[in-house]
Amino acid sequence: MHLALKRSTKLLQLAFPVMMSFFAFHLLGITDVIMVGQLGAPALAAVGLANTLLYFFLGPIEGFLGAALIFFPGLFAQNAQGEIKMAAKELTLVSIFLGIVMILFYPLMSWYLGLLSKDAIVLGYAREYLWIRLLGAIFLTTSILWSRIFLSMEKNSLMAIFSYIVVVINIIGNWLLIFGKAGFPQLGTAGAAWASTLAQFFNAVLFFIAAQRIMGKWEKSSPFSWKTLKHFTKIGLPMGMTYLIEIFAWTFFVSMVAQLGTNAIATHEIALKIKDLSLLLGIAIANVITQQVSFFVGKQNPQEAIAMLHAGLIINIIVMSIIGILYWFFAPELTSLVSKDRSLIQSSAQLLKFMALYQMADAIFISYRAGIEGLGKTGLIRNVSLIVDYLIWLPLAWVGAFLLKWNVIGAWLGLTLAVVALAIIFSRMFLKEVWTTEPPSLPVVSTLDEELK
Repeated sequence: MHLALKRSTKLLQLAFPVMMSFFAFHLLGITDVIMVGQLGAPALAAVGLANTLLYFFLGPIEGFLGAALIFFPGLFAQNAQGEIKMAAKELTLVSIFLGIVMILFYPLMSWYLGLLSKDAIVLGYAREYLWIRLLGAIFLTTSILWSRIFLSMEKNSLMAIFSYIVVVINIIGNWLLIFGKAGFPQLGTAGAAWASTLAQFFNAVLFFIAAQRIMGKWEKSSPFSWKTLKHFTKIGLPMGMTYLIEIFAWTFFVSMVAQLGTNAIATHEIALKIKDLSLLLGIAIANVITQQVSFFVGKQNPQEAIAMLHAGLIINIIVMSIIGILYWFFAPELTSLVSKDRSLIQSSAQLLKFMALYQMADAIFISYRAGIEGLGKTGLIRNVSLIVDYLIWLPLAWVGAFLLKWNVIGAWLGLTLAVVALAIIFSRMFLKEVWTTEPPSLPVVSTLDEELK
């Protein structure tokens, strides 16, 4: 009992800073909407479209680089300092390269924006905003990588501090550049883009300075090791593909809900905005589960990996249950914070009550999926997600919404049944695979010529 409490306490100590970090960026999104909203509907629509497209292309890259949370903890468990420093340096170069690749996608993104909006003013704002954000893509991609490396080192509190520094810089930059304060030019939506880019630049700099102090200076060895990239790609590429699979599935799902009418999509968005806050907590705990499972796999201690996952699972279930109770009993009050339309308050409150039940399945699914990520079995996640999303989730959502005529709740019933299926599959997979997973092994290569030999 004492050992179980100790595990839970450790997980909470690691998860709390991650929760605060996620909350910081959620707060930043709300602040950006408020500030840009003062410029009028065209500006708000332009930033919304540009950000949607930006994060659509960033999603697979984030999934790929997010594999650092699987890759590094096992090396830290083995105290493989040489391998860690080599991999960190080389993957930083990879993250910079991916940021440059994103810039090259601008013509395609600009063309697609033209399909999303025919308003010349909105389109002009959106393209300008998107181009400026892409200029800072290398800071965004390197920050994604290093945030996962810091989680791997259990430097979660430091990462949370950086997040709030970035939020403050972004808010001040918005105020100065959007509205032209303190002698700065009034740039409007372009000012919002420059503020975000500047904030991401400082985020990357903070990570770099802290990494130099914690890990020491990088040796001047081989500039690149293909073995490192091959090892990392083996787990990172399936994660990136999983992000794409889920992005497309979610896009189809939202399109399906939109076919139910304006009220249905409004109901969906209102309830979703409230539910997303609880999802942030679940994902924060999941990140820590992934790190801990990977660490104990590196220690060749599957029993402790299982114990840490189950401790995280219990925390997730308790947290989601408490939030679910709030959703169930205070649904009208919560939805009225987002909308004043009585019919929308009523319909979104009903959906939020259904989401209270969905929370339980989601807690189990998130926890076991995080555990499988910690094992590095990302190919399994990709394959299972592809099958369940397109053969269970979307067909059942269509049946619930249109055949059974249960409207948006029917669509969410399909999603819930898919999440239940994923929770069952991933739990069985984890408990089977954890006993046969080998710790990571990455030999140091001093020169590229030596590696080629």
